[in-house]
Amino acid sequence: MNKYYFTFLVWLLPAYFIFQCGYQIYTYVGIVSTYNDGTSYVAKVTDFDVKQIAAQTNGYVVLEFNTSDGETIERQLSLPVQFAQVIMDSEVIPIRYKEDSGKTIVMMPVFELQKKVIRVNIAVTTIGLIATLILSFFASRYALRKLKTGDEKLEIERIDE
Repeated sequence: MNKYYFTFLVWLLPAYFIFQCGYQIYTYVGIVSTYNDGTSYVAKVTDFDVKQIAAQTNGYVVLEFNTSDGETIERQLSLPVQFAQVIMDSEVIPIRYKEDSGKTIVMMPVFELQKKVIRVNIAVTTIGLIATLILSFFASRYALRKLKTGDEKLEIERIDE
C-alpha cells in the first residue's frame, strides 16, 4: 500500500470538528428550550465542590428539588469555574426544569453566561472546522497528485573519480 493513502486520514479532523460543533449546537438549543419552556423551581444545594488540578479548575453542584407531581429529583451538574463563582454562596438556586429537553436543568443565575460560553465554543469549533477543511482539501490534492504521478526517482551519481 502506498504511503500517500494515509494522507486521507486528515479528513478525520473535520469530522471531529463537525461532531463538536453539532454537540455545542445541541447543548445551546437544549438550554434555550429548557429556559423558555421549562417549569421554574427552587432547588436546594445539597453538595458543592470546586477542585483545582494543576491549571484546571472545575467542580460540581448537587441540586435537589420537588416537581409539581411530588417527585423529588436530585441531579449532579458539572460546573466550570466561571459558573461556580456565580453560585458559590447560594444555598438555594432558581432553576428551570424540562424533562424531555437535551439539557434538563438550567440554573437561572448562570444562564446568560452559559449561553455566551456555548456561543464562543461554537465559534471556535467553526473556525477549527474551516481551517481543517482547507488543510484536508490541499492534503488530499497533494496525495492524489502523488498517487497519479508517483514519487520522483532520486539518482545519486558519483562525480569524483
